[in-house]
Amino acid sequence: MSLPYGLSPLTIDKYRMALDATATFLKKRGVRQVADVTADDLDARLLEMAASGLKRSTRFGLASILRECFRVLQERGLVLRNPALDLPVPDDDSDELPTAPLDEAEVAQLFAAVPRRCAMDLRNLAHLHLLYGCALRLGESLALTVDDIDFGQRCVLVRAGKGDKDRQVPLMKGTAGAVKDYLAVRRDLLHGPDHGRLLLSNRGQPLGEFMIRHLLDELAVRCGIARKLYPHLLRHSIAVHLLRGGADIREVQAFLGHALLETTKVYLRMVPGHLREEYDRAMPEIAMQVNPNTNHEA
Repeated sequence: MSLPYGLSPLTIDKYRMALDATATFLKKRGVRQVADVTADDLDARLLEMAASGLKRSTRFGLASILRECFRVLQERGLVLRNPALDLPVPDDDSDELPTAPLDEAEVAQLFAAVPRRCAMDLRNLAHLHLLYGCALRLGESLALTVDDIDFGQRCVLVRAGKGDKDRQVPLMKGTAGAVKDYLAVRRDLLHGPDHGRLLLSNRGQPLGEFMIRHLLDELAVRCGIARKLYPHLLRHSIAVHLLRGGADIREVQAFLGHALLETTKVYLRMVPGHLREEYDRAMPEIAMQVNPNTNHEA
């Protein structure tokens, strides 16, 4: 596929090779049509590249290509949603993104740095909690309605998530508190009829992705975190934190909404080596599902 931006033949060839390699990876995951590609498929591709030792610039270059490719496909009506929307793409003039997740202290620092002065502040804090505490993708969080939050059952209904399937995720105490505080002042953001969208802009419209990205940029500076922060990093971080805490990998798989255990198991490469070995010993079938032809020396 050539892009209509006057690109040089060499650049077009580079993009074609990157997309061909991604297509091969997706076929191995059982994806047969471009309309069936999901966010987890593309996320798994980037994680696989990281596990293979490919440079950050290569991985995030592919992320940029995928975001633009699916944007064009969506404009042409060939896909309903852009599954690459949440893929991390650094600014052109920024340093390469680190692969390591935030640690628990950094997450707590981010939460503490959000002011609590007005409805927008409380919305921002609730949004951060949902991205981390519920491991939501950015698109999933922005699509939430007030009715999707069930404080009685302490869960969140995620609609049209992985593979356009609904799933329920637990609503932890800290996240529940942040969402309750926001809901108490949410009406302050309304201008006109209330259509039920949970996260609202200061004009009462459904919140867009710019605000949370801008907030994370500000918080990184305020907290002295010397890395580019992006919404999906919070989802990655909670996955690693749960595994480091001893959570069963299948429970983490369900929590993240991964259809394939292979996608979740990549996170084991980010936990201490002895823990990874313990998982492989305790559940050898998991290691076999990742690559049945290897001798598990990696």
